[in-house]
Amino acid sequence: MARRTVQFPGDSWSDIEGLPEQARQAVHRVLTHLLEEPVPTLADPFPPDDPLPGAYELRLPADGVSIWYVVALDDDGTEVILIQRVRVDT
Repeated sequence: MARRTVQFPGDSWSDIEGLPEQARQAVHRVLTHLLEEPVPTLADPFPPDDPLPGAYELRLPADGVSIWYVVALDDDGTEVILIQRVRVDT
């Protein structure tokens, strides 16, 4: 298994912590899953019309949450999952 880490640039961690409890727990479960599989089959390349390399949107309709993130390779070969934005879908 590749080495992986999750990072929260900008306000993304604050966005997660500000979610309602059910949505926050769903995001925490997803973060754990992303460490095992950074690009799950449910993740869509983002933006949809002209995807950026390694950029994904993961919608969790059952939990009403969307997560935008980027998977990049660090200088030492570690896969870095950068959580860009988390939003409660309304």
